[in-house]
Amino acid sequence: MRDPAASFLASLTESERTQFRQMALIRPHLPTEGQCRLLEGLSRSLASPRLLTLMARTPHWLAHWPILLGLAENESTPEPIRRDLEMVVSLFDQMREMDLAPPEEKAERAEAVRQLYQQLQPSLKPVAKLLAKQLAKSVAATGTTQELPPLPREEEDWESLTAPPAPQEGGLALARLPQGDRLALARETVLQEELLACLVDADPEIRQAAMQNPLVSEDLVCQALARCGLPEIFEEVYGEARWYFREPIRRTLQEAPGTPAELSRRIGLARELVEALERGAGSREDLRRTVSLFAQLEEGEFQFITYWAKRQAPQLLRVVKVFYDRLQRRKTGMQGRAEEGRWASLEERVFLASQGTQEDQLAQVLRDPDPQVFELALENPALTPRILAAVLPALDGPRAERVACHRTWCGEPLVAEGLVHHPQLEEGTALRLLDALPGVKPLVDLLRDPRVPHLDLKRQALGRLRGLYLGMDGSRRLATLRASGGELMRHLPQDVLQDEETLQLLVSDRQLDPGLLLRLARNKLTPRGVLARIATHPVLMAHPSIMSELLLNPKTPREAAVRIWGLLSEAEQGQMLRSPHLPAVLKHLA
Repeated sequence: MRDPAASFLASLTESERTQFRQMALIRPHLPTEGQCRLLEGLSRSLASPRLLTLMARTPHWLAHWPILLGLAENESTPEPIRRDLEMVVSLFDQMREMDLAPPEEKAERAEAVRQLYQQLQPSLKPVAKLLAKQLAKSVAATGTTQELPPLPREEEDWESLTAPPAPQEGGLALARLPQGDRLALARETVLQEELLACLVDADPEIRQAAMQNPLVSEDLVCQALARCGLPEIFEEVYGEARWYFREPIRRTLQEAPGTPAELSRRIGLARELVEALERGAGSREDLRRTVSLFAQLEEGEFQFITYWAKRQAPQLLRVVKVFYDRLQRRKTGMQGRAEEGRWASLEERVFLASQGTQEDQLAQVLRDPDPQVFELALENPALTPRILAAVLPALDGPRAERVACHRTWCGEPLVAEGLVHHPQLEEGTALRLLDALPGVKPLVDLLRDPRVPHLDLKRQALGRLRGLYLGMDGSRRLATLRASGGELMRHLPQDVLQDEETLQLLVSDRQLDPGLLLRLARNKLTPRGVLARIATHPVLMAHPSIMSELLLNPKTPREAAVRIWGLLSEAEQGQMLRSPHLPAVLKHLA
């Protein structure tokens, strides 16, 4: 295989180049069993839309069900491609339900399957035929099988193959519309894909207009932040009062890949301070840590701390004011004066490593270039798991390995959780630490972290997560689904979405987070009975995005879809008709 154009490789990151070369070597040949496992892991863990687009445009890979399902569940897959793959997933799920349906419903279900097959993209119909042949099922009246295209050549136009499609296939591309039409579309659209594209647009006027759209929700803003890479978008969301105080938005601002480092650090310090205040000062070390966090807090974050204290701990409002006044005095006293710094001697650093008690001192000696100072700091009795876990991302590979082999720290759950996320940790070491992770949340965080390079580690974490979920009773499953915010559905779709009894109990909660309802309404594996229950949920009318997802889901019962369609205005119906994924029955009804 000749190397692709240098300009294409230069546009990829170092890790993406390695993954691309693996795919480019496999692509001209039928994949072996081991290569299929590798591609399955990539389809679930890749965060690059361009590489995911390349995988979705390789039919011989899509003919392997785990790869197709992984691409359909990966939230980094470009939206139009993911919608098309979700339709294939829904096709086979409806075929499975058709076999289990009562005899009087089989004809209607079969007709729905045929209509859904006709709506598939032409490039996906051969893939669906081959998968149906493997399952010995017919998706059309003839039963004939369409052949897949021939294997691709080694020399390809990688730029065009990896270019994601326009946000709205079959309609006008957003970038081609005049400025006035784009602003009107951003303010009035009811399609989630268009609104999401407007929220991450490079034009600030388009973004501001999209923020005024009444359909903008907390979950949609979180999706936009997770996908975009423009630093000014993060500052705009952070500077808007209606998003600044919301915990999910702040968490996304801290963890999103494109967040500026300073903003992430600023929000992270406030989050640690709130956790310390919730725990209280159980010891002198806890009190020192809280004071240190107050001293590092940025002025803008005092608004959030004050807001939290008013709601959760009014008795701490005076404490917050004292530290805020101290911050103002310190800023005034530092004007016009610059402090001179000096390098500490090795003797002083060794003393701090063995005798230091303050968090900033311990964090500094753990990053000391001298290995002796680092070893002494690990034995310091004042070093806590939280301090060590906070410093782990800044350590290099050998030091992370040393912490993982330490007799004390290797068994600490908080330290083990930080170590498995370290990108330079050896795979064997990370696998040994997997047993030290407590509960479901650390496993979910590990699966969603794109920086973890070890596919076998994620595969074993997924297996352990599945075992934990299947071992729970109904009440624990319900509590876990609510606590995970829908992430469990993303990683265990077959296990969670086929548990209809638990989902019915989940949807019956009138105070359920609308984000969970949106995930269920959108997923093509959600049972029909659960979709019908969502269509009668009281929160439905307040969230048009859930109504849109129900209408776009081909598994939504016809009666529920027709009733929701009648609730839309003519303008909203016109917007929905522009989507190529709208079921045929609604198009005929319109």
